[in-house]
Order: sequence, then C-alpha cells, then structure tokens
Amino acid sequence: MRILVTNDDGIEAEGIKILASSMISLGDVYIVAPKNPQSAGSHATTLHKPLRVEKYPMNIGEKVSLRVSGTPADCVLLAIDELISEKMDIVVSGINNGPNLGYDIIYSGTVAGAREGAINGILSFAFSVDALENPDFSYVEKFAPLFIKVIIDKGITGKVYFNLNFPNLSEKYIKGFKFVRQGRREYVERVKIGADPFGKEYYWIGGKLKPEEQNDTDTEAVKEGFVAITPLTLDFTDYEILQSLYKSDIKIP
Repeated sequence: MRILVTNDDGIEAEGIKILASSMISLGDVYIVAPKNPQSAGSHATTLHKPLRVEKYPMNIGEKVSLRVSGTPADCVLLAIDELISEKMDIVVSGINNGPNLGYDIIYSGTVAGAREGAINGILSFAFSVDALENPDFSYVEKFAPLFIKVIIDKGITGKVYFNLNFPNLSEKYIKGFKFVRQGRREYVERVKIGADPFGKEYYWIGGKLKPEEQNDTDTEAVKEGFVAITPLTLDFTDYEILQSLYKSDIKIP
C-alpha cells in the first residue's frame, strides 16, 4: 500500500513525523507537506504564483519527503499529478495541533488535505488532537494505522474522507471511540480591534466558543473523552431543500 502524508502545521511539526512513522507499518510512505504552517487556510489552492518544491528528508523510513511552498491542498494535488509517479492508495493528513470539529472543518487546512485526496478518488483521513499546546499524540500514533486497516478491510473506497478528533488524554483515560455526525462550532466576540505602534487601527479575528449542548456530535464525543470519527462527503447539497424546491411552484418574474 502507498500512503501520502501531509499536514497544515508545516513539515517540521512533530505531529506529521509521528503520523508518518505510524504509517510505515501499513506500507510505503510518501511525505509531501507545506514548508510553513498553513492553519485555517481551508482548501486554498495556489494559482497566481509558482510553487517551489524541495527535498526534506525526515529519515523515518519514508520513500520520499518533500516540502512545498504552498497549502495542504497544493501538496496533495502536486503529489498526485506530478511529484510522485506511483498511484497513492490513501491520503492521511495531520496530526493537527488543535481540534477540527463542527463548522471548523470548513476552515481547516488539515481536513482540506484529506478532502483533496477524496476529490481525486483516494480514501483519505484527517487526524487532530484537542490541544493547541502540549498535545499528546501517543494514542493517535497507535490508533491511526489500526483504524485505517479496519476501514480498508471493510472495502470502503472512493470519494469519502474521515475526520478523526482525539481528546488530549493518554490512552488509559480515553473512553473509546464513537462514529458521530459533524456538530456545530460557533464563536462570539470574533473580532478584536486594536492600534499598532503607529496608531493605525487593525482588526484581529479570533473569538470565544459559544457554549451549547450538542448530542451525538463530534464536539460532544471529544468533550466526553471519546475519539470522534466522522465520515465526510464532497457533496454539500441540501437534499431536503432541493426536493421541496422541485415540488414548489416558484416562478421568477
């Protein structure tokens, strides 16, 4: 099996080294990752300037390791179309510092790396830990190859990608895993206004999480100490609304 590994924290991040190392047991590992951190870059693709690619040996037993002056989506696209002659069987992205839950998957570069794999018809996985500082990657390292093998053995293929979020806990404190739907993740006080040393006004986007009860969601599962596993689709269509519009007598004058 041939495995493409990427991330959005940059190729020097600890998470990608651990994830790539854990994939060695499954097959041949090819690493193509951003040169610099790309967090919250979503599915941005570089169209208006050239991309640079450099060898960056990680010395973990990988077949290839390259760093790209672009985004996670760039990395996967370049790897599939040009940088690697072998056809990839799966794409894995992460391990991300910080969760990618609820609506945040729209902004996530980590999830976008997996999504780009799915767009290209490759079974893909995104891994994140619920901690921006001092993340514990040890259980992800153990769980990731086992989970991927189970999914492959079940014959799941095609344009699907899995989003996995882990509590920042050691294995003995993790309660298990749950297959759950995507939840919500909304913020308040999203913009702070300040002044730079020259007195010029600036805006800083951030915010605090809005507390709300969510049942059977990725957000709830991680909060309760479970690994949250959500299968995602590329199709954003709201079929319920679509069907209601088919049946309506809407006329545009």
